[in-house]
Amino acid sequence: MKIGFISDVHGNLEALETSLNLLGKESLESIFCAGDIVGYGPNPEECVNIITKNNIKTVMGNHDYAVNDAQFDEYFNTVAREAIIWTREHLSIHATDILKSLPLSTTLEGVTIFHGFLNEKSPFRYILSIADAIDCFKNLNTQIGVFGHSHVAGCFVHKPDGGVEYISGQNSLTLKVSHEFKYLINVGSVGQPRDRNPAGACAILDTDTMIIRILRFNYDIKSVYKKIMERGLPPFLAERLLSGY
Repeated sequence: MKIGFISDVHGNLEALETSLNLLGKESLESIFCAGDIVGYGPNPEECVNIITKNNIKTVMGNHDYAVNDAQFDEYFNTVAREAIIWTREHLSIHATDILKSLPLSTTLEGVTIFHGFLNEKSPFRYILSIADAIDCFKNLNTQIGVFGHSHVAGCFVHKPDGGVEYISGQNSLTLKVSHEFKYLINVGSVGQPRDRNPAGACAILDTDTMIIRILRFNYDIKSVYKKIMERGLPPFLAERLLSGY
């Protein structure tokens, strides 16, 4: 069985459509999203509708959460706060209700999907280092965890001796899963990569061969750039798409 994973779409319609077209070339059983359908990008409503229409099971990201809780705005920097306020104003009640209903995590056949961190008290903490990964592994009850949040594609591998290794997915990654190890796999960002590669990211897990692939793809960044500028979102959000940082 093949399972597709996306994360951190962030209202980027062009990138979302490209990722789903890419994943559609595979014989996938299902697709899961590790959160943040909205925020930053110019097409939040359309992205929520596509995720829903395609029956993509999704967990809640911090931007998805913030849509329904203005008090959460204080946890964002100035640019992110401005973008989430704009997003809130451009979403239908139906879309905001969908985001409000999302769970913090979900589990299937040896895989736990979450957005930021496996801790109900701090679900949006970042996993940025080996130390962060070690803390998260303590709460991982399946062999594989799939997440996003940092927009940096890669994998933390927990070895039987307790050591943890990091493998970058900056330029794609193919990894054979060993039954002796545990894995935290950041599938990267569809709509706003931050690993110095502007190409979007998604992933596929083959549960028969136990091979996971992180894929990178190009999309029409210029169109998204133009819409961000025209719709009054912070220009920084357009510029960072070009650098992937």
